[in-house]
Amino acid sequence: MEQNYLPLFRKYRPQSFQDIIGQESLVKALSNAIELNRIANAYLFCGPRGTGKTSSARIFAKSLNCEHGPTLTPCQKCASCVDITNATGLDVIEIDAASNRGIQDAKELISQVQYAPINGKYKIFIIDEVHMLSNDAFNALLKTFEEPPKNVIFILATTEPHKVLETIVSRCQRFDLRRITTDDIIKRLRQISDIENIKITDEALFTIAKNVSGGLRDSLALLDQVSILGVKEEITKELIEDLLGKVNFDVLLNLLEKINNEDIEQSLYKVDEIYSKGSEPRNLAENFIEFLRNVILVLNSKDNGSITKFTTLINEDIEKIRSCNFDKNKILKILNTIIEYYKEIKVSTNPYLWMELSVIASCKLDKQNIIQTPDNSIIKTPDKINKIEIKEEKPKTSFEEITPKKVETVEEKSPELNHEPAFEPHILEQTQKQEEVQSDVSDNQDIAQIWTKIVNAIPSLPSRAFYSGVSKLVKIENKKITLGFLNENLIVQAKSPSKLPQLQSAIEATYKDFEVEFIKIDSSTKTLDVKPKIAPAIPKRPPEIPINEPTSKENNSALQNPINNEIENEEEKQKLENEKKLYSPKVQEMMEQFNGRIIE
Repeated sequence: MEQNYLPLFRKYRPQSFQDIIGQESLVKALSNAIELNRIANAYLFCGPRGTGKTSSARIFAKSLNCEHGPTLTPCQKCASCVDITNATGLDVIEIDAASNRGIQDAKELISQVQYAPINGKYKIFIIDEVHMLSNDAFNALLKTFEEPPKNVIFILATTEPHKVLETIVSRCQRFDLRRITTDDIIKRLRQISDIENIKITDEALFTIAKNVSGGLRDSLALLDQVSILGVKEEITKELIEDLLGKVNFDVLLNLLEKINNEDIEQSLYKVDEIYSKGSEPRNLAENFIEFLRNVILVLNSKDNGSITKFTTLINEDIEKIRSCNFDKNKILKILNTIIEYYKEIKVSTNPYLWMELSVIASCKLDKQNIIQTPDNSIIKTPDKINKIEIKEEKPKTSFEEITPKKVETVEEKSPELNHEPAFEPHILEQTQKQEEVQSDVSDNQDIAQIWTKIVNAIPSLPSRAFYSGVSKLVKIENKKITLGFLNENLIVQAKSPSKLPQLQSAIEATYKDFEVEFIKIDSSTKTLDVKPKIAPAIPKRPPEIPINEPTSKENNSALQNPINNEIENEEEKQKLENEKKLYSPKVQEMMEQFNGRIIE
């Protein structure tokens, strides 16, 4: 390795105004100030990291102190220019405010201001990350910034200008540096790659530029990292994504296709394959959310230029997505589901389980066709139909001949159907805002009904599964609900900000005066054998009743609780057991702890 090796971001650091990329307004302002000899005593450069704040400050200092200056084209050869390039000048002093932030450091700076410049025309202080100075240090420098000695200039640089005192900002000329565009970064990276003989594809450069948040320094650092691999073989987009910790586009597209086809088994195999290659569940969820966002943009726009501007996709990726013929409404539902589960993936001690559950829930979206209302009634969509008249005429189905009774309404039928509510958290939250729920309950009301009603009112699906499966109902007395947990860790989870507010809101929406407490239990603790009746994730529609047919009590009674009756059948139980076999032993164990309801 060469002794004098320099990282690319240092080797190709801008040394003149012509080298500054993407900051035309700043260059124009500073150039005019030099030409007109209207140099202010203090400047403030603001902007994101890697956009050229410190480099612009050094170039401005060179232009002022060059032996041929002030000039727009410093010679880069005189003693002053060389010292500034190497950050060793006596007239241009760079200060790191993060490590020199106290009142004593400010006093030392004020004492240095009194000395005249030695080689150049100005004594320039460049204070980097100035927002790190303490309030006392800022206040000590106020007078010096406002009326510094002759030929003294302050150049302040910060990524967080809102933390700088307004009294300091008002004494400076402020310039906001913008993020460098993707096209400018790609152009610069291609120039440097050709100079350094780095073999890299345009797609790889595009991927670098889209993932550095407009910072040229970050892009050069990443290019430097892969430059060793580009000596003998060409650097590809996939290699860049691996270094960034991103899941490959084709892998995510393949996973989405399996979810869209409602293939749970293959979707879980794909998640396991991604996990085995080193991608953590949280990283996978974040990448999948970003990918789904990009897919939605593709499905809603026909302009490839706009899509590539706002995403990390190339034209080839865009065409692959369009060829899949995704339904944009379904993709949006999948995105909402993954985001809902991502809240649990971030804080869970078993994030892989929640990642699997998010995929399972996404595969079953199309089969959730009923709307849950606060009073647990079922209304078939569209809900704008308030009344349906049933006319008297001969039946047209295989039902037994029935006699007309009266004109019935949907409101009258819904209590008779009495289906279990579906898992529709967002729709539940909307309907709860529209209707008021009964707040009081008599002492003789069934405890199981009380607890079931509270659990079904929990807005968040993961929190609902937690309280219905992990907790044990100890008692409900004197308007207090006592829940038991097997260890302290579960109690901590139950009280976490992501779960407890969900339970409290459910109690407030159902029985306003009730309270809840959590206790630790063991095998000797008596608990109530109450399992809340939560609707499965694949609710089946009740048999359709022709609008023009009369109904009878016999047929109505046959339609009561069809979902519960079907699940109780041996055939349905066997189907659920077969579904469990798709999961790993550890996931099956977790499912048993949740009473088998966690997959729903």
